[in-house]
Amino acid sequence: MRPVPYSLPDDIRATIVRILAYMGGLGLVAILTASFFRTQPVVAAVESPPHTDWVNIDRPHPAFALQMPEWVSTNVNYFILRRPRDGSRKDVLTFGDPAAAGPYVVFEIYRPGSPGEKFIDAPSEIAARIVSFAVTDDVKPAGQLDSKFGTLSLVDFAIAAGGPPGRQAEYFAKGHVPSRRCLGFVRQFEAPFMQLSGWDCSPGEEVVDRTVLSCAIDRLTMLSAGGDAALAVLFAGAEVKRTFCGQRSPILAATPEHIDPAPRPRTAEAVINASVLKLRGRLPIR
Repeated sequence: MRPVPYSLPDDIRATIVRILAYMGGLGLVAILTASFFRTQPVVAAVESPPHTDWVNIDRPHPAFALQMPEWVSTNVNYFILRRPRDGSRKDVLTFGDPAAAGPYVVFEIYRPGSPGEKFIDAPSEIAARIVSFAVTDDVKPAGQLDSKFGTLSLVDFAIAAGGPPGRQAEYFAKGHVPSRRCLGFVRQFEAPFMQLSGWDCSPGEEVVDRTVLSCAIDRLTMLSAGGDAALAVLFAGAEVKRTFCGQRSPILAATPEHIDPAPRPRTAEAVINASVLKLRGRLPIR
């Protein structure tokens, strides 16, 4: 008797075929994936930190100075910002704190690294620099001011007096926060290509004293030109025009009398001559 031949059912045979087809497909996908990663660069999952446009220089060497006796009790800061992409530089001097009592003054000397950069009008320049404050009165033109650097364009505005910069709007919205009346100034130069700007804010709503601001600008001096010959020439010419806070003005202050710093000893001959001069022109009384 011959053995009966063994054969798998049709459904089992079909299942095995499908499994083999799936395994072959997975193997093909694995081969294609390995080939792709061998030819394509691997992209890092962690992105680099965003590029900062302005970089604060650590331990800056001041290039400018401003001595103002009226502000000796305020907090004074000096910092330098650089823009690596074009070499632009900002030297910034601040006096006081926007959230504290007393005046708050800012001076900025901006030297663009690209000669193609364009300055804009004074209100727009100041408005662009106070975006971190809660502005309670919009920036508007306020005339001009003569200085040793020439004529400066002035703008008037007000900022909230409470809260740190960047959060003043939040503080202002929570209650009745007082405002500071401010007077901004802008002066642009072609040689050297730079801009002098800033603002003086009073402790409250009182109008800023333009005489004090003019005196502060008069006292701005240069410590180092850093090899910039045009900058050195500008400040040298400005020093010639300096009024020393009005002391050279015959209206604001009279010309001081000349005083001999070291009086010379009087000799016997000098005493006799002085006596003769005193007697000259007198008539004898009879």
